[in-house]
Order: sequence, then C-alpha cells, then structure tokens
Amino acid sequence: MLRTKAITPTDSTTHPRPRQRPFVGLLAEPLQLLLLMLVVGAPVAAALAAMWAAAVASTTLREDATTQLAIYEANLRGELERHAAVPLALTRDSDVVELLQSPDPGRVTRMNRKLEELATALGASALYVMDHAGLTLAASNWNTATSFVGQNFAYRPYFRMAIASGEGHHFALGTTSFVPGFYTAHRVMAENRTLGAVVLKVGFERLERTWRLGPDKVAVTDRDGMVFITTEDSWRYHALPRRLPLSLPSTPEPAREETPNLPWAFGGGADRIAVREDGAERRYLLLSAAVPGGDWTLHTLTGIAPVAEWAQVAGLLGAALAALAGLAAYAVAQRRTTLADRLAMQETARVELERRVAEATAELREAENELTQAVKLAALGQMSAGIAHEINQPLAAIRSFADNAVVLLDRGRPEAVRGNLAEIAGLTDRMAAITRQLKGFARRASGTLSPVQVDAAVEQAVSLLGSRLRRDAVTVETDLPGEPVWAMGEDVRLQQVLVNLIGNAADAVRGRPQRLVRILLTCSGDGEAILSVRDTGTGIREEDLPRLFVPFFTTKEAGEGLGLGLSISHGIVEEFGGSLTAANHPDGGAIFTLRLKRAEQTAR
Repeated sequence: MLRTKAITPTDSTTHPRPRQRPFVGLLAEPLQLLLLMLVVGAPVAAALAAMWAAAVASTTLREDATTQLAIYEANLRGELERHAAVPLALTRDSDVVELLQSPDPGRVTRMNRKLEELATALGASALYVMDHAGLTLAASNWNTATSFVGQNFAYRPYFRMAIASGEGHHFALGTTSFVPGFYTAHRVMAENRTLGAVVLKVGFERLERTWRLGPDKVAVTDRDGMVFITTEDSWRYHALPRRLPLSLPSTPEPAREETPNLPWAFGGGADRIAVREDGAERRYLLLSAAVPGGDWTLHTLTGIAPVAEWAQVAGLLGAALAALAGLAAYAVAQRRTTLADRLAMQETARVELERRVAEATAELREAENELTQAVKLAALGQMSAGIAHEINQPLAAIRSFADNAVVLLDRGRPEAVRGNLAEIAGLTDRMAAITRQLKGFARRASGTLSPVQVDAAVEQAVSLLGSRLRRDAVTVETDLPGEPVWAMGEDVRLQQVLVNLIGNAADAVRGRPQRLVRILLTCSGDGEAILSVRDTGTGIREEDLPRLFVPFFTTKEAGEGLGLGLSISHGIVEEFGGSLTAANHPDGGAIFTLRLKRAEQTAR
C-alpha cells in the first residue's frame, strides 16, 4: 500500500510577520523630489529632448536628402545617356549615308518611315537627319503638322557643335513644336567629307512622372537659372532667385524682366526655403548639385515637417520620462521599507519548499520501490504453480526412497539403503537450489550499482521460469558467449527485468504452432553488453509500439496483467545507465533489446 503524506501550508505562527516601519519620515524627502521633478525636471527634460531630437532629425533628414539628390542626379544622367548611342549608330547606317549623298524622294520616304519606327520604339520626341547646310531631309515626325522635314536648323547650337567637333548637345525649346527637349547630334562623314548630322530629341515627361512619385519637389535649371525640368508645373520656365541662399526679408524677390521668379522665400536658414502653397507657408530643406557634363543644376526641396514632429514627440517623451523617473524614485523609497522583510520571507519559503520537495521525492522513491517489489511478488505468484510442481516431485521421490530404505534395512541390505540415502541427499540439494533462487528473486534491491554477470542472470531467469516454460511447451534457445559478460547493474533487479521479458515472450508464443524464444547476448565495440529476447509470436501492432513502456498499458487480456512490468523494467534499465527498446523482427514476432554498460570482469 502506498503511503501518502498531506502537505499543508506552514502555520503563520511559525514565521512572525515582518515589523512595520514608520513611513512619514521616509516619504517626506521622496515627495519633495517628486514635486521637483514634475515642476522643474519635466520642462527642462522636454526642452533638452526636443533640441536633441531636432538636431538628430535634421542630420538624418539632410543625409537622406543628400542620398535622394544623388538618386535624382543618376536618374537624370541615365535619361540623357539612355539614347546617346542611337544617333551615333545611325551615322554609320548606309541608308543615312546614301540619303545625304543622293536625297531622292524614294530614299526620303524610306528614311522617314525608318526614323518614325525607331523614335516610336525608343520613346523619343524626334529623330531626324540634316544635310551639311542644316536642312532637314527626313524626320520621324514627317507626317505631323509640326514636321521638321524641310526646316533648316543650321542656327541651332547642337548642329554647329556636331559639324565642328563631331558631337553636340543642347537643351532648348523647340522652334517648330514648342516642346522643350534635350538634343544630341552626331556628324555623318563619308570619304573624309562632312555630309550632315543625325539628331535625337528627348523629352523629360517620363522622368518627371517618375520623380512625382517621390516625396520631394525637384527642379533642374540651365546656366541662366531657368527651370525647364520640374515636378511642379507652376515652376516651369520660372527663374531662380538672384541670390542663393536666400536671406531676410522672407518675401519673394520681384520678377525679372519678362521672366517670373520662383515663389521661394527665406525659410529660417541658409538651406531653408519657404514656399506658399494652398494658402499656407511650408518650409523645405534646399539641396543643389551641378549635373556633370553640362551647365545644369539639380535642386531638391525636402519637407522639414518631420523634424518639428520628431522634436515635439521627443519633448513629450522627455517630460513623460522625467515624470516617470520621479514616480519611480518615489516608489523605490516606498518599497525599500518592506524589501528586506519580503526577502527574508521568501528565503524562509524557499527553504520550506526545498524541504517539502525532498520529503515528497523520498516518499515517491519509497513508493516506487514498493511497487517494484509488489510486481516482483506478483510474478512469483504467477510462477507459484510451477514452483510447487518443481518441489512436489522431489518430495514424492524422497518419500519413496525413504520407504524403500526401511524395507531394505529390514532385509539387511545396507548398501542399497546407502544408495537411497544418496538419492534423497541429491533431491534435497535440488529443492534447496530452487528455494535459494526464489529467495534471491524475492529479496529487496539494495539500490547500489555494481558489476553483475549478465550471462549468469540469464541462466537464473530461465531456471526460475523453467516449470512454466515446460508446462506451455515453450523452447528457449540461448546464445551466450563462452566467457562471462559483466555489466553495471544490480543482480536482483536485472533478474527481474529478464524474468519479465522472457515471461512476456513465453506468453506471446502460447498457442502458436512454433513456440520458440531466442536469447542472444553479444558485446559491442563501444563498451556495451547487448541482450536481445525474440519470440515467434504475432508481433506488436505499430500503433502500440510507442506506448509499450507507458505505465498500465497492456496488450494482454483483462485480468492477465496490470501493464506495469515493461514500464518498471524500462525504469530499472535506465537507472543502470542503459536502454530497453522494442521492435518487430523482420522474420516475424517481437524483439526486445537490452543495452547495458560493460564493467571490468571480477570474481563473483
């Protein structure tokens, strides 16, 4: 019967409650500190946090704006260079050379259509061929109202530069189409003679649409400060202020003669611009960069509203943190009066808990030992019928030999009497061996691990189950090494495990045509003794394999077992530092494998 012990909370009288300390004197100074933090500390912390956050936010904003400016510049340069090779490639086109050498109507028509297809594929504003005098012979817009065909553009800078140096670039407003664009021209030569030029005009509508997706306002100005590329349509063809950076007064400068100025005003700093938008004045960070290879300047305006927002949030957080710091100091002062007593109570509770856990562990260990002993005695009970048969046979023989000895003694045959007495002595030795094995199996385990002889434990377990095995006509085949095999364990508990495994195997083959149990003992190279018990039964269902070693799980019929044998055996083997596993053998039946750590051989 398992013994249990009720664990009740320790009586409150065992540990007296901590002494209460006066709070008035301790709370006076913390309360003053709290008021000081709320009245003075919070505003100061808010101001400092706002200043720090504004500085950090401004630095971050400038870094991000600088990075974005570089991206805009790369976009612009990529747009300019995207089609730069097209007019150069056309200067080597034989159709272009033949057109300039002999501009008959057929060649003009074919070239118009060819240039139209190229311009459509490239997304260019115009692509056209001019002769050495600047007359346009063929153009991609030949069939539009603003066709360049027949127009003379010899006065345009890009044409003059191309004829003079081989290549020319220029941004200008189209005199025919009145659409601004960037012109790239390349000279066409044949036999060391200048024939004319091929010109590509690229617009920036796609680039402006892409820039409008970003958060910044972007403008590109020429050498005269005129805006010709911008994300703000109202800024196009407006001039920059005469002086950058702007300074006080913060009002827009008067417009130049026939050219309106951008509506920019002083924004509070050398790099700050104020812009009037939707009836309100918004401030921006102004960054500018010269575009390499040209007379253009790229300007970006980045909103600085996040800086003020960050400063405001930081100020509020600073004030809140100052207030929380004051409250925390006040709370710490309160807690200090009870902290020592609470720690003492916790230490007492910890010691008491450890004591109870130790007691509960000892009781559980005792209960486990008693349960193991009960299972072992139950196994003895199951073997009792066979054991009684093993003892009754020698007793009957002893009675027979004793009766014969009396008759032989009356007849005066002492030699025959001596033979009967020798037989009686042998039978008593046999009975003593049986009772010795039973006594050893039934005794309590010592709990101390030591080297045990595994092969001898196998033989003793088979001997204990001998009558049961003979009764059920079960054949046991053992394959043991010729030399003793020693492993770390406990002889009594190892026998218990083996009796359980061999008994289960005998139960598994009961009623089967082939009733065979094979026991194999080997030694591995990594210092283990491996013992396997295999039967020729029906095997174990796959869904039952994971639960075999769970307490109270059994596959036997009701009343034939409690389901504790394998669970206890598994726990015993683990205490030995080994393992016990179960599986189905490929040739049929179940196989249980016991692995134990080998020990040095020693005399028993």
